[in-house]
Amino acid sequence: MLTFPKPATRRYAFTLIELLVVIAIIAILIGLLLPAVQKVREAAARMKCQNHMKQWALAMHGYHDSLGQFPKGSSNGSALRQTWVMYLWAYVEQNSLASNNDLSRHFYLTPGTIGNTMNGLCGARVPIYYCPSDNGIDLTTTFYQRTRGNYVVCWGNALYDDRRPAASGGTAGTANFGMFHHIGGVRANPGIVRMASLTDGTSNTLMLSESLMAKSAADDDWRGDIHNDDGVFRFHTNITPNSTSPDLISSTNYFRQNGDPLMPVALGNPQRAAARSRHSGVVNAALGDGSVRTFRNAISAQTWAALGTISNGEVVNAD
Repeated sequence: MLTFPKPATRRYAFTLIELLVVIAIIAILIGLLLPAVQKVREAAARMKCQNHMKQWALAMHGYHDSLGQFPKGSSNGSALRQTWVMYLWAYVEQNSLASNNDLSRHFYLTPGTIGNTMNGLCGARVPIYYCPSDNGIDLTTTFYQRTRGNYVVCWGNALYDDRRPAASGGTAGTANFGMFHHIGGVRANPGIVRMASLTDGTSNTLMLSESLMAKSAADDDWRGDIHNDDGVFRFHTNITPNSTSPDLISSTNYFRQNGDPLMPVALGNPQRAAARSRHSGVVNAALGDGSVRTFRNAISAQTWAALGTISNGEVVNAD
């Protein structure tokens, strides 16, 4: 019987050129999709940020419903060194922190702070302290260790620690007061604000906004230091959101130039700090009625300043 050799099976494969073409097409598709993916991620981060701020705004209202006034912004001097944050723990489902706290003690003493550790109550990482778009870090390498945060209260157009009389350019007067302030700029005399104090209207008055946290774990930057009455736990409306004008801090020992264009800072007294975020072109802010809105960096300085005060009778158009 005659046998014939089987015909050779033809093998199909990509040529090198075809393979390079496929790789190039995939790279182009990834390049086209990446910006869209990043936009989706940022949109999700901004929504989560808004949710965090909403929880703080509702906590402010819960505190007011219980005690008939909003919490103090901060205190010092003859008063206790504290900020608004610990007063809201019970209203943001941090009952363990609230029940173990002692409001008759300074924040830097136990149980608020336990030296050389993050075990104090002010060292607890509470998820709603943080905006997911920011890349700042907590204060973890000094004796007084604590968490930082991205949400800060509105100080209006009054500068911080401004005790100058009005005749000398002082800003700590009624016309400049935000929902949180010190009478005469004196930290021992925090302003008491009730819902009825917001005569401009709750929907026309800023309560909270965003701030950016320091990028150093050492105690050399007050930005985002929300538990510390020396810290940037507040924002001021005499500079617009994400302003290129620097924040002013009164000691060079407590800020560092980190090269981040979104965090300009300089030595200055009285102190100020802008609302700042890493959301493109905007910041999130909560109003006195508990609503959360997005405000553009391009908002007019006049409108932003008007939103910062509680009783000037301005007609505000923030659209």
